[in-house]
Amino acid sequence: MKNMKKALAALLAAAMLCTALVGCGGKKNDKKGMLIKEGVLNVGMEIGYPPFEDKAEDGSPVGYDVDLINAIGEKMGVEVNLIDTAFDVIFAGIDTNYDCVVSAVTITDERRQNCLFSNPYIENFQAVAVKKGSDLKVSSLKDLSGHSVILQKGTTSEDLLDDMIATGTVTDCTKSATEQILTCFTTLDNGEYEIVLCDSTVAQDYVTKFPDKYEIVYTDTEYPEQFGIAMGKNNTELQAAINKAMDELKAEGFFEKNAEKWLRNDATVSASDAA
Repeated sequence: MKNMKKALAALLAAAMLCTALVGCGGKKNDKKGMLIKEGVLNVGMEIGYPPFEDKAEDGSPVGYDVDLINAIGEKMGVEVNLIDTAFDVIFAGIDTNYDCVVSAVTITDERRQNCLFSNPYIENFQAVAVKKGSDLKVSSLKDLSGHSVILQKGTTSEDLLDDMIATGTVTDCTKSATEQILTCFTTLDNGEYEIVLCDSTVAQDYVTKFPDKYEIVYTDTEYPEQFGIAMGKNNTELQAAINKAMDELKAEGFFEKNAEKWLRNDATVSASDAA
């Protein structure tokens, strides 16, 4: 009986050791432990937010962020795999569905609680866009009071307006949140809403493409925002690798060239020190 117990104990110990080794082996398959899949940078991105993420006529992803993350992937020596994801749930997929999110993401204190961010690469503002020919006058975001506003779910535009409504800064405002920025401008064009509240870089893109349909009546330059690449809270290795790649791209003049290609306004473009 004692010998049988010893044999069973030995078998159990061996099984536990094999399990531990398999677990460790799984971690070692990652590139320096920073990627879900070795050699592949999986990226969450909502492909429908021009000029940062959009689809070409053949359906392939294009835009400022697409070129940026492809250039970063090349510097890191990895394949880039873009995973189209709705923005209002995009952060939940970090470390499970993808390694990072590159989708015109504003760096905020709230998001920092759950994510690490790369160096910032765009300075942006909140903008008020209206239908061309509207007589609506806006000199501050307080003037959204008494009007109907549509915006995209999960964005800082929604956070800002919700806060202003909650504090009574904006009153009697009809707010609607939709999943895509395209819907916001379509409903504005149809006369369903008076205002689109969104990123200034995005608003300017729509106004430039459709000058007979839309115009920007106010840009809140008092409170600038910065875009960054979001990744897992503990993934400091990936953060360092992405920042290193961005520094190299900055030295090569990539950011200026990418802005000339995609941006239709005077957004401040940088890859500054870690934010």
